[in-house]
Amino acid sequence: MALDSLAGVKSISVPTWLKLLIFGIVMAVLIADLAIVWSAVTNPTHKDWFAATVQLLGSLVPMLLVILLLAFATRGPEAIYRKTSHLLLHVIPATITNSLTWSPDFEDLEKAQRKRGNRGDMRIEVAHRPGDFCCIYRISFLLPHANPPSSRVIFLVVELKVRQANMHLCVPEDAFAAFCQKSGMKGFEAFKRAFDNTLRGAEQAGCNVNQAIYQWPYSRDMRLTAVVVYRKLSDDFFTDASEQLFWVQDMVTMLKGFVEEGLDHAQPVEWFPDVKGQTSVHRRGSGTQK
Repeated sequence: MALDSLAGVKSISVPTWLKLLIFGIVMAVLIADLAIVWSAVTNPTHKDWFAATVQLLGSLVPMLLVILLLAFATRGPEAIYRKTSHLLLHVIPATITNSLTWSPDFEDLEKAQRKRGNRGDMRIEVAHRPGDFCCIYRISFLLPHANPPSSRVIFLVVELKVRQANMHLCVPEDAFAAFCQKSGMKGFEAFKRAFDNTLRGAEQAGCNVNQAIYQWPYSRDMRLTAVVVYRKLSDDFFTDASEQLFWVQDMVTMLKGFVEEGLDHAQPVEWFPDVKGQTSVHRRGSGTQK
């Protein structure tokens, strides 16, 4: 309980004028107390003051530390803005880099224990404005076992609100149109048909799926079709690091499944375009552009 209270200190809201007033009062009393200590040390007739002033000083120093903590604590909304940007720009990219792998390289345990994390062949670009709760990720990765080597790109949109997180799973609009034509399905039903395992897995993990699709030009190079997967967040999400990490790991697990399902050779279209900017849809096993 005490740890939870300490974790919430950075989210308190104290008016600036009250911070300054309390800080000024404590500093005035502290200066007066130090003056009395100096007088007791330099004036032999006031030696009895020394014990009393030292005792008072022992009470004022902890109080001053608390006042300094309150004075420099971030107010409520500002704290949430800061923590939101930290999650979007640091925790999520780091987890994607460390976990979103499809072709692991096995090595001795001792070597792995000494190894530090690195991006490897993955590149993550973001579109995010300070103070915004939304971040668009453009993730480039090396296609496993491709000969010659080939890189693909995927887009992920995350909206991190106070009580809910929205995760947009995106595919190129032309690839989705080609899949609809081949499958004879349209809208959300077509998206669910293509990524049924991913969506069902997300629901089993506690997420909800908005059963609708939308198109939006998140990239200048192509329009994207997306489905929103959302999840309710706990009341202490922004003050509990374990809750934050659990949600990020769960989201990256979903993203990993989404990419693996999209790369499945059973898919009738190429879902993820080449990094070089080719946005045309290719038929599996054919060099003809559609």
